[in-house]
Amino acid sequence: MRKILLSLFLISGCMVGAESTGGGDDGVGDDQQQPQPQPNPDPQSRVCSLPETTADAGNLTAAKAQQCNVPGSQGTKKWYRVAATLAGSMDYVQIELWDGRGAFTGGAVATGTYQLTGAELDPATCGVCVRGLGDKGAATQKEYFATGGSVQVTSIGGAGAQVSVTLSGAQFREIDATTKAAVSGGCNASVSRVQLAGTIVAVTGGGGGGGSCPATIGD
Repeated sequence: MRKILLSLFLISGCMVGAESTGGGDDGVGDDQQQPQPQPNPDPQSRVCSLPETTADAGNLTAAKAQQCNVPGSQGTKKWYRVAATLAGSMDYVQIELWDGRGAFTGGAVATGTYQLTGAELDPATCGVCVRGLGDKGAATQKEYFATGGSVQVTSIGGAGAQVSVTLSGAQFREIDATTKAAVSGGCNASVSRVQLAGTIVAVTGGGGGGGSCPATIGD
């Protein structure tokens, strides 16, 4: 009888010992924490090529001051592009004025002060179009389009005439360089004031007065 009890005691002890080891197939005990998955690293910081805020950029001499033919108008309608480089950078501001569009619907480009609202906020419909380009020619190059502000056209004319335009309180957002659509979560910038002035050069193209000026900024 004593032998039977002793055998049962030994078997019971072995079973308890086996349960206390725990841990399952991975060999990790119940009192040890499982390794937790690490969060994915943050995406690469966005590089914004235009400064978020630019104070008064002063009075700049235009790198380009051109009178161009509106595509398909046979030269009867004109548009103007006035572009300048912000000091000490490869950042450009370009102001375009289009006959028959936006603020100039039904007429020609004229002097005056124009608010950047409504049709002026869409590259496809603007008569007063304000563009920005940061880090031109670099891998970080980005294109921007104005979402607010005003443009004062002080003087305008044909070939050889003086053009002077002043941009005030401009707000910009990043756009896709190909589609011209706003980039979701893209960069923003602002320019409090800048004046662009120069002598207009008439750029004529072939094909019966079709588009004659490059679409890119500053070229």
